[in-house]
Amino acid sequence: MKILTFVVCLAIFLAGCGSGMGSTANNVLMQAGQWEYVVVPANDTIPFVIDANLPATNSSFTVSSSIVFWNLSEMGLANPAPGDCFNLNLQFHASISDTTLKGEFGQPTFANFSGELAANGQSIAKGTYSGGFCSDPGFYGPKIKGTLTGSTIAPVNGIFTGTLNSSLYGPDVVTLTITQNPDFTLNFAGTSVENGVTSNLISGTTTRANYVIGAFVSLSGSAININGSETLTFNAHLNTNATQMTFAGMDLGMGTAAYETVTGSLTKQ
Repeated sequence: MKILTFVVCLAIFLAGCGSGMGSTANNVLMQAGQWEYVVVPANDTIPFVIDANLPATNSSFTVSSSIVFWNLSEMGLANPAPGDCFNLNLQFHASISDTTLKGEFGQPTFANFSGELAANGQSIAKGTYSGGFCSDPGFYGPKIKGTLTGSTIAPVNGIFTGTLNSSLYGPDVVTLTITQNPDFTLNFAGTSVENGVTSNLISGTTTRANYVIGAFVSLSGSAININGSETLTFNAHLNTNATQMTFAGMDLGMGTAAYETVTGSLTKQ
């Protein structure tokens, strides 16, 4: 079986959002959409990120699930094996007073945070973070303090292409056409051309098999070529404008003698 998968594992996506407590005329509203929060621990330079989707613009809200990733090295992903809290589906509470955002991740509380929300409600600056992070022993072990910033991530729509590097065959030219739906689910189709063989990449039909949460994209379906149909899973990290998926990666033939690793990035055309 040929399996395409991202080099790091994503948490299971659980969508949901409370209606919030409403807003007041003096409050900046946090804009709906995908959000990514970057935390840099004190006395360190390697950040971790917290990703969440905010389905509705509001000044007070609860989101039922978010994803935490550790050691993404300024989103350049220089660390070859960034860790992720795949068992930590953090509930996310926040409220805004004027331009000041305060909230917490987790139930019980995993961390507290605050920051200044921009006038357009699309970014956070001058933030602080105090709480847990992905580490041994356990998610609720050592605590850290650090700075926090945040920004919205553009919807992932369009044609993304790139030449990935296969550990067995060299170049693998991948093209994906992705369309994002209002509920953060995705539709996709594409091709992979490797070692003279073209595979058609077909979207799966399982509910929420394909989605975006914050800056992370998860796709699954089938790769079909002259040799038959094979399982496909693909995940990547978006930049703010959703014009590039960095550290897009595929593992091929996992568990077989012909195991292959493919890494690289895809750029929007």
